[in-house]
Formats: sequence, structure tokens, C-alpha cells
Amino acid sequence: MYKATRDFIRDRQPFAKYAVKQVSVQQIGGGEDGNGYMNAHRRIDRERNIKIVSGWLVRPHDKALNKTEIVQHWWNVDAAAKTYFDVSPGIGRDCEYVLDMDLAEYGIRHFESTADNICHSVLLSDGRYTMVDRIFGELFYKPIESLETAALFKKVT
Repeated sequence: MYKATRDFIRDRQPFAKYAVKQVSVQQIGGGEDGNGYMNAHRRIDRERNIKIVSGWLVRPHDKALNKTEIVQHWWNVDAAAKTYFDVSPGIGRDCEYVLDMDLAEYGIRHFESTADNICHSVLLSDGRYTMVDRIFGELFYKPIESLETAALFKKVT
């Protein structure tokens, strides 16, 4: 497990009702690039009891820029809640998956559009977090003090 993954889990867990933990995910592809939420949503199957789960992709630490990207993401789990799988293409085998179901719960309670189910990604650098928002293709950054769930959904201003 990456140090950033351990640090992120430690810093996020106090704000989460459910366990925030690293999980093993089988990457099977077949979905649309850049459309993680809808890829996972399309795989929900009530007859086979396949569900959608929320969490994070922790990318390897970029030594040159001294930062780690932690990207909010969606994938699926089977009926026994033992096998996680991701149909989104191009994730990369070097990413670590962190399960965080509080994101899904918050998104459902505050759902007004599909975009409302997607919280911000974050950067971790020198023990500090920065929220990342994409507006019309442009990236905006805002330092955040904590990884409280509601704060992760707020627009960067």
C-alpha cells in the first residue's frame, strides 16, 4: 500500500460513517473512457445483485512534482460483496482503490443531477490536501483543512 493511501485513509476515516479501506478491484474494461459514474451505474443488476460502490483511485506519488493524485471514482461489487470490478478503461494497474461509501450516501441524499454524485478529486502534497475542480475543462485548486464529506462536494470558488 502506498504511503499516500495509508495517510488518506487515516485522514478521511474520522469523517466517514462506513469503513474507508483499500480494496482489490479487478479491472475488466468495456466502459467509456472518462465516464466512471455512468460506467458503474450501467452495470447495476438487481437480478444478480450487482451494486455500485464509491471511493477513490490513489495514483502513484509523482516525485518530480511532490504530489499524489487521489481521484473520486465509482465501480461495482458482486452479490457476495467480495469481488469488486471496474469496467472503466485506462485506469492503470498502478492505482490503488479505496472504498468510501459515505460518498455514495451523501450523493444520493443530495442528488439533483448526475454531476451531483461526483465529488472533487484531491491532491496530497507535504501532508496537505488541495481540492481539484474542473469547470469547462479548466482546473481550479483550493486548499482544504479536512476531508469532511460535505466539503469534498462544494464548488471551488
